[in-house]
Amino acid sequence: MSLWLWPSALVIGVVLGLFGAGGGMITVPVLIYLADMPVKEAIAMSLWVVAIVSLTALIQQRVWRNLQAKLLVTFGVTGVLGSVIGSLLAVHIDEDIQLILFALLIFLVTWWLSRVELSDRVSVFRFIPASVTGLIIGLITGVLGVGGGFLLVPALIYLGVGHFPIAVTHSLVLITLNATAGGITYLKTVEFSLPLALIISIIAALGTVLGTYLLRKLPSVQLQRAFSMMLIIIGGFMLLRTGLDFGNH
Repeated sequence: MSLWLWPSALVIGVVLGLFGAGGGMITVPVLIYLADMPVKEAIAMSLWVVAIVSLTALIQQRVWRNLQAKLLVTFGVTGVLGSVIGSLLAVHIDEDIQLILFALLIFLVTWWLSRVELSDRVSVFRFIPASVTGLIIGLITGVLGVGGGFLLVPALIYLGVGHFPIAVTHSLVLITLNATAGGITYLKTVEFSLPLALIISIIAALGTVLGTYLLRKLPSVQLQRAFSMMLIIIGGFMLLRTGLDFGNH
């Protein structure tokens, strides 16, 4: 186990507090490459870490002041359903395939987010697009062990939450629900160290304090650009490592 695991745990919290996303994208690679965990064990633990840290961040940000109830409930119900189904399916998916899907999905979201313009408008609630999007993101959460925030934030922007910080607050609530549902499902199929998960979660929770502070201070456009850059770096790293692993087989 690398000593870099502990500062990396702090970064997980900063990223989640700042972007309402990215915690799972960092947590899974950190657990695989710095804690020497198998992919499925890392995914299962990641869900619990992300759920705990997201809950901490949403409490700090007092998210209940800016929530759109209809959108949140629709995303929450369909997302939890999708997360449970995805967690059950993930047991039967090859680990290398999971990693490749993980990286490719990151690049797809990065490309899409670069084409979206932020605004302060909030469009009319649309039930069917919200339901389908919530279900798909929930499935991805269960299969890949991410909270889904890097999908939730762009999806919320698409559905009308045009203000980046408000999209982040909605994302944190939904991440907590989806990751908890997926984590509970994984308890039946994958064993991992609960004490280690708790320690990482506590360190990451401290990082959310800094992330929340930066969220209040930085302009939305700069946050969106930083978010996209983070996705490119993580996706590239995942593809590189997966390619190297294939070459060594």
